Amino acid sequence: MTHGYKVLTHDLRPPLQGGEPLYDGTLPYELPRRKLDTSDRECAPGWHFTRRPETALRIAGLWRDGRPAVLHRVEPIGRWVERGDKCRAESLRLLAVCSERTVRSAVRRLFESFGPHADQMTRDQMAWRRALARPRWDETKVETGLRAALDARGLGDWTLRRFGAAWDAWAAWAARAARDAWDAWDAWDARDARAAWDAWAAWAARAAWDARAARAAWDARDARAARAARAALTMELAALAGWIDRDPYLLTTGLRDAYGAGLDIAIPTGPTELGWAMTERAG
Repeated sequence: MTHGYKVLTHDLRPPLQGGEPLYDGTLPYELPRRKLDTSDRECAPGWHFTRRPETALRIAGLWRDGRPAVLHRVEPIGRWVERGDKCRAESLRLLAVCSERTVRSAVRRLFESFGPHADQMTRDQMAWRRALARPRWDETKVETGLRAALDARGLGDWTLRRFGAAWDAWAAWAARAARDAWDAWDAWDARDARAAWDAWAAWAARAAWDARAARAAWDARDARAARAARAALTMELAALAGWIDRDPYLLTTGLRDAYGAGLDIAIPTGPTELGWAMTERAG
């Protein structure tokens, strides 16, 4: 094997196990040697990687922590083994960060089983990926986007409350009244999007795609932004495929634009109040 692929988080940490960043961003970089487990187990000690980029993204996800993951091209050093759809080696040399074109091509292959909807789902997956990078910082556009999101969800009577930091918004949510309001904001996620996910898994199973791995790849319970993106894309596919009678962009409207303008978090903080906070300004 000349090279393979490995995903790290936006800040270069292992996406599944967490921990400290693996390197400082300077490439090429050689990871320290590890004892290699050569057993038949798929998950065992060693540095893990995959032969194909789409496999790495399917396993690790595109935005597990609410920020775009970083896909690396790597080469194994020393002994290495292949078990199932994963490989592991004594060490890896991180060669380069893959281009967005490579990521897009890999995402398109992941959506191959979605037939006539594959191109649109690829476009919107990449649009969410760009938005979660927070390429802009514009408070006015964030507020406009959130207002559009509330209107789309039938919550036009809600007010918006700006917080100085995400932590402050979480503290406000801790009040019982705000927790009760969660159901109203997340109604679409909890009902239609969940039903859509079940349909998505069934579609994937019929197409011989590993639904459990797909669920693991988009398991974003610890990141509101990642959860929002997953729910939006799930509903979009379900609506396009005719599994549910909803606007495909119901959960995308306004919210994706808000993230793209620098939204850090949006969360119910009162009975009819959506609290929000900006990310830290770049630079």
